Amino acid sequence: MSDNRQGSPDRKFALIAPLAIGAAAIVVLVLVLTRPAPAPPIVEAPPPVVAAPPAKAVPAAVASRADLIASAAKAADAYASGAPTSGGDLVGRRFSVRLAFGCAGPVADPGPAQAYYQVDAKASSLRLVARPSIWTDLPLVRAAPTPAGIETVEGFWIPRPWLTGDRCSKRREVAPPATPTPVEQPSLGLAVLHGQDAARTERRGQRPYEHVLKLPPDGAAQGRVFELVLEGRISGFADGAAAHCWSESAEHRPVCLYAVDLDRVAFEDADGTVLADWPR
Repeated sequence: MSDNRQGSPDRKFALIAPLAIGAAAIVVLVLVLTRPAPAPPIVEAPPPVVAAPPAKAVPAAVASRADLIASAAKAADAYASGAPTSGGDLVGRRFSVRLAFGCAGPVADPGPAQAYYQVDAKASSLRLVARPSIWTDLPLVRAAPTPAGIETVEGFWIPRPWLTGDRCSKRREVAPPATPTPVEQPSLGLAVLHGQDAARTERRGQRPYEHVLKLPPDGAAQGRVFELVLEGRISGFADGAAAHCWSESAEHRPVCLYAVDLDRVAFEDADGTVLADWPR
């Protein structure tokens, strides 16, 4: 007798499960095979290399009175101790020096003064004068290694080289000693070396720098102070040293001279007003 009973539900599920798993596997396989290839990763290009601009050369600072005094002190020390001459670091540097004069007022007889002023009361005028020194025959110049062909040497002393500032020394009322000490001779200067091919107009010789001012109505001239301005470049000597020194004995303070090219001489008032100018 045939068995007309319906199959067990568990048996049906047993048949359906493999089919469902197979279908899902087919779907997954199709999706995997038909999935587009992943896009390659985006690689950002490195930023362009920008070359740094070339560093600008910083011009050397203009040498001041204090700079010249400090370097000359080293040169004098080297000379007195027998050490090799140094100071080439200043060669090529520009300099600007202001020499105050008239600190004690006008003079009637200037004597050997380098810079001074005189008053003409009748003409109500004031005359400024600066006289370069001629050093061609100085023992220092003869002993120094000057370039070939130098004919004349002239220049200006830097007065009171123990004072690094540009102003007048402070005047003090002191009792004079029983035996006054002689005024110390100049020991530091700026020397212009004139060669054979130098223009004659560049050599001052015995011609001082002069300028006349008209006095104000009240005629006030006492207490006025002026400045001799010297500007140029430190050219140095033939051996590359900026300055050379010399002394007549070990007991004398060495005298030192810078070799320079002078391109401006001027008179200025104490407040910086240009009164006369001689560019070169």
